[in-house]
Amino acid sequence: MPADERAHALDLARRLHERIQAGDVAALSALDREIGTLLIGLAGARPLDAGTRSACALLQAAHQRALALVRREHDAVQAQLLDLCAHRGGRDAYAFAAD
Repeated sequence: MPADERAHALDLARRLHERIQAGDVAALSALDREIGTLLIGLAGARPLDAGTRSACALLQAAHQRALALVRREHDAVQAQLLDLCAHRGGRDAYAFAAD
């Protein structure tokens, strides 16, 4: 991987870390697409040198942390949705009685 691609991988890992720390799930989607583009470019590349492998390992670790954040957010939203659905009948009855 040329130095610019290695630097790009390290920059993506840094930006992922920043967005994870901020809890900015919405920004992770754009970064994920950018990572995909980088990986497609690397797919046909010659064997990776040690620096490239190291950069890719850091990027992979950051991506795994981002995935964990998205899963936690998904689980929280899913729990809220289930709670809303579970109590819908009571809310509907209350709203109907108030009319």
